[in-house]
Amino acid sequence: MANRYFTVLIIPEKTSQVRRLILPSWLIKGAAVAACFSIILGGIMLLDYWYVMSQITENNQLKVENRRLRQQVQVFKSKMNTLEGTLDRVKTFSNRLKVITNLEDRGFFHAKNEVKLPDAATNIGETKMPPSIAAIEAEIDSKDPEQQVLKKQYVEMEHSFTELNNEALKTEQILQDQYELLADQKAFLAALPTRKPAVGYFTSGFGVRRSPFGDRAKMHEGLDIANHPGTPIKAPADGVVSFADSKSGYGQTLILDHGYGLETWYGHTRKILVSRGQKVRRGDTIALLGNSGRSTGPHVHYEVRVNGTPVDPLSYILEN
Repeated sequence: MANRYFTVLIIPEKTSQVRRLILPSWLIKGAAVAACFSIILGGIMLLDYWYVMSQITENNQLKVENRRLRQQVQVFKSKMNTLEGTLDRVKTFSNRLKVITNLEDRGFFHAKNEVKLPDAATNIGETKMPPSIAAIEAEIDSKDPEQQVLKKQYVEMEHSFTELNNEALKTEQILQDQYELLADQKAFLAALPTRKPAVGYFTSGFGVRRSPFGDRAKMHEGLDIANHPGTPIKAPADGVVSFADSKSGYGQTLILDHGYGLETWYGHTRKILVSRGQKVRRGDTIALLGNSGRSTGPHVHYEVRVNGTPVDPLSYILEN
């Protein structure tokens, strides 16, 4: 068995001479082993080539993704800087308004600050908060250090954006409160009867006086302004007509409700030009001066009442 040989016959096509090769068995076995080794080596080299090519493709994809992440980070940073600058200006403006309106001393925000603000992520349309940095690190399955750094920076900016958004919501709430207060103050100022209701002379003021229809002293609850009959009577402030009819002693009487417990009365008018429930603005002509009711001459009897109590109208009139 050790000296066994293999004979190989080579028969040409055109010649009759046959060649014979006698090969030892060890040579045949060695050639077979070499062939198997070559096949295995070729397969390994092919797999290694495929792996290298896949790594090149993956590296190219990583480079593209890293470039995209860098661009997103730069854009995000630019937006964050712009947002921070805008929010700083808004907060400065809000603080100035707070000082001007004296809101903190009024305790205006105490109740409203207890209200929980809406979630920042919900406010911008997300279904949940951005994941934490630790969660992102656990999800990152990349061996590229640059990509890990970029993703961490991206997540940190997401959290910074969430904080800025929360600050923006708080500032928005403060500005809304300030707007409501200023609007209420504007309405209150518009409701103050600061205008003289008619052109004329003050013939009788507010206070105790001797009645013109007798010698006894009597409280005069308003201000008498005398002028020619038909002189326009104008609304001293915004309000709603709550009464427009004849009243005992007052004659043709008009009453305006200005809100905030303020009412103005106009007695002895010649003609009422507005109807009950009608809204009037400061300066609108509402009646004509006359001499109706219990009166000694053409004038308008003008009263200001606070929560039903007559007060001196001169304390509200700002005109000379």
